[in-house]
Amino acid sequence: MLAVRAADLRVHGSRSVTAAGTAPSKGEMTVFARLVVTAPAFVKRDGTVLADAWLPDLVRLGGLEAHLGDGVIEAIAEKALRTGRLRKRERRRLMSYPLVIRLVIAMTLLPGASYSEAARVLAGLLADIPFTLDWHVPAGKTVTEWRLLIPAEVMEEIFRHAAGPLIGDDEPSAAMLAGMPVAGADGMLVNLAETPENRAYFGTTGTADGSSPFAQLRVVAVTARAGRAILAAAMGKASDGEQTLLKDLAERQPGAFAHRVTCFDRNFRAPRGTRSYRPRSGHGQEEVSVGPMAYLDP
Repeated sequence: MLAVRAADLRVHGSRSVTAAGTAPSKGEMTVFARLVVTAPAFVKRDGTVLADAWLPDLVRLGGLEAHLGDGVIEAIAEKALRTGRLRKRERRRLMSYPLVIRLVIAMTLLPGASYSEAARVLAGLLADIPFTLDWHVPAGKTVTEWRLLIPAEVMEEIFRHAAGPLIGDDEPSAAMLAGMPVAGADGMLVNLAETPENRAYFGTTGTADGSSPFAQLRVVAVTARAGRAILAAAMGKASDGEQTLLKDLAERQPGAFAHRVTCFDRNFRAPRGTRSYRPRSGHGQEEVSVGPMAYLDP
């Protein structure tokens, strides 16, 4: 592994970096290397140079991290540690909470890879750097143990940082009512992979004896009229009531309703903290029975 002082690097154009001193001459044999990481040096007695750092602190998700924002994952993990949602670890190991979070995200992009294969891809060239704190690709069992420590709420908070409407509320496809953009909320059932675990946890609908062909997930989603973007969603078991999920969604993500007119069908009741309106009878609207509900800030 080639190690060079950062102060000695000289940038030439957009693709070339050399070390301070005599530049190579034409035809001279030259070593070409790729910059992997910048870290403090630790020099052993025999002259071996190590990176005085810990690999889990350096791993990033490339372009995805740029979209999410540098330091967001670390900030969310620290918040979860302060509030007790994550258990404090006494010493540095092969894994860290931010590394596990990034690994879970990376696994969605590598559906055919094992835990260890996904970790190897995520670490990339960093895995070849000699660190003072030794690191190697963890076994699948190790990743599983750490992954189970990450509650769904932490991953959901990261999702909310990254997700958002595809277009603005003032785009041509938007609909405005009383000066506020219009959204719609409704429930649906989603078929899941048919496994004993999914069937036991999520359950099914449509049959009294539970013989439906698939386990099912119930979802209540808020969708913006502009661009049909899903602003927020609550998920639960097949037996969960849609009004219960809607109430939970309004309490946990009030921003999805604030300053919007959200339309529901007749099976929904306005969550607490909302002002509701239903069409009057005699106007031919009973079959539609849309109830616009504008969420009010407390």
